[in-house]
Amino acid sequence: MVSYKYSDKGTVIHRLNPWCKLAWIAGVCILALLFDSPVYLLLLSLSTLPVILAAKIWKEWLSVMRFAFFLCLLIIVINALVSNQGSHVLYQFPVAIPIVGAPRITLEGILWGIGNSLRLLAIISAFTVLMFAIHPDDLMLAMVKAKLPYKSVMVTSLSTKFVPALIDDAQCIADAKKSRGLELDRGGRIQRVKSYASIAIPLLSNSLDRAVQVAEAMEARAFGSGEKRTFYKELKLGKVDIAILSFVFFSVAFGIFSRCSGQGGYQYYPVVEAVSLTASEWAMLFVLLLLVNAMPILALLKRKVSLD
Repeated sequence: MVSYKYSDKGTVIHRLNPWCKLAWIAGVCILALLFDSPVYLLLLSLSTLPVILAAKIWKEWLSVMRFAFFLCLLIIVINALVSNQGSHVLYQFPVAIPIVGAPRITLEGILWGIGNSLRLLAIISAFTVLMFAIHPDDLMLAMVKAKLPYKSVMVTSLSTKFVPALIDDAQCIADAKKSRGLELDRGGRIQRVKSYASIAIPLLSNSLDRAVQVAEAMEARAFGSGEKRTFYKELKLGKVDIAILSFVFFSVAFGIFSRCSGQGGYQYYPVVEAVSLTASEWAMLFVLLLLVNAMPILALLKRKVSLD
């Protein structure tokens, strides 16, 4: 079973300054929102894999992406049914709906859903690094250093810790009920829903107990009593960290320049255009992906420098 709790695997990505990883995630998200071309979005999604492999969170990434693929499939289907624009009609429903009219499925609607799905995959793939390769305390410290309200940051940090714990509790309760003879996965869908509903009450009870324990611990440590806070750990940027931040900045700047130059765009409506790139577009895309993937390379360099 894949655990959604943070686990320090000691990789070069885990050892990086959290500012570098947060900047890389923000850069991938900005580039995903910037481009419309399916080729750009697909390669941008694949460009997150070197970081995933370097962080050794491949199993966790697959677990998250299974849900992401289902969500993308849902987006494609809903967009194909709802969006009736487009010139290439693939299927016309014989039944007319009042006000809306007769729905039709178009090639443009399907490709528009695929394009948005690729954009979503790139963003979700980047955020797996936030979930599994950044310690929650380091994330909280980075937010506090960014002058965000400490109490709001604390609530956000606790929320990110509660969700994985909630998933683990649900699995443990389900295993305990299975060991007592309750067959959760047998019967029809309604029967399975009723069986899994029996998990809700003990799960809610455990969640309330955990919330009370956290509140008592915070009160015992005088949370919120002082104006200024000191931290045991300080975030310091080394030369390699600054280089990573610079590469992320250059990748975003280069992406904006490419988009302003007319590259990375794509026309879905009213008539879908052919997916093709010129030699100059391939060259600029290669440079962009090289800048995006600079972080794992520089992370390896940082480890060798620190060992020497």
